[in-house]
Amino acid sequence: MTSSVRLCVLSDTHGRLTRDVLEFCQGADRILHAGDVGSDFILPELESIAPVACVSGNVDSPSLAPIRLQTVIADWRIMIQHIVWHRGGPSREFKMLIEQEATDLVIFGHSHQPLCQMIGKTVFFNPGSCGPRRFNLPSTIGEVILDTSGGWFRICDLVHLQKAPPIIEFRFKRLC
Repeated sequence: MTSSVRLCVLSDTHGRLTRDVLEFCQGADRILHAGDVGSDFILPELESIAPVACVSGNVDSPSLAPIRLQTVIADWRIMIQHIVWHRGGPSREFKMLIEQEATDLVIFGHSHQPLCQMIGKTVFFNPGSCGPRRFNLPSTIGEVILDTSGGWFRICDLVHLQKAPPIIEFRFKRLC
């Protein structure tokens, strides 16, 4: 990929930011946090590494950040919102919104379940939770590398970061 942008994508920190998360984010061009930050110290710590885009989750104060954020990175139209996935997919209303906005990538959290799936022309990406472990799910973090022709998406288990392959890894060519 030419002129690529490396994004570190995290969600559901719930007030916990480990050294592994901070090390994983080193060298990122941007950090995207999909909500449930859970503490005032998290965002300044991340901002010391790279510019941060963040949304409020259901455990955050509404004054922390907007509920939904739209941005463009490497010509990808990105929407970040904490709660998107419900009963196996996005709601009909949310699908209509992303179609109307011509969204290429939706980043979300809330379920703590890592997911990367293309629906129509939109990639849905949930990095899972890098905060305290819950629901017998691993502690995970996402990495997205974008350029104008496509993207590489991976979700890594923070406990086995150096020893195991990513839990989820996909490459998508842009569908224009």
